[in-house]
Amino acid sequence: MKRNVFLPNDRTQLKWINEPSSWKFNEQDQLVIDAPAKADFFCDPAGQHFANSAPFLYLELDQSFELTTELTVNMKEKYDSGCLMIMIDANNWAKLCYEFNGKHASIVTVVTRDGVSDDCYSEQVYSDHPFLKMTSNNKVIHFYFSEDGIDWTMIRYFALPSKQQAVKAGVVAQSPQGPGCHMTFCQLQLETVN
Repeated sequence: MKRNVFLPNDRTQLKWINEPSSWKFNEQDQLVIDAPAKADFFCDPAGQHFANSAPFLYLELDQSFELTTELTVNMKEKYDSGCLMIMIDANNWAKLCYEFNGKHASIVTVVTRDGVSDDCYSEQVYSDHPFLKMTSNNKVIHFYFSEDGIDWTMIRYFALPSKQQAVKAGVVAQSPQGPGCHMTFCQLQLETVN
């Protein structure tokens, strides 16, 4: 059974890494965030840029779940984005992003293993409020994207190293090169899988 963890009764489960100075739940139970300047999660494989400063609002979950969000991002600077993220620890995590590539909105994935990230650009996005979904089952993770929340495209299929049962999963707001970025996560739907 799916539930929206942004609703008042479930919000108490949510925790921050890098809590931003400006955020709120609005009257529609949507999460509104202003990502700070230069906020990012990335471990450059060339060793030139390391960041773990983006606001990350997460739940602690067992390894099997589905998490879905719909979002809008006021994209102004290159790499401004809103993301779904799963984190095992500081060196092993992955994010699915609705991101501005400097020309248009696109879907981007970053998978970080043992402190080294990759960066993969996928599809151009034509909707201004797309849907992102991740599923995790027995440490195998799927990332999906949809323009309308009905027809889904699998973007990535991968695994992260883990010796533990619990993971952190939730939403990220980032503006790696800009002065900040305003975004709204319309809901965060959680379905746990046995």
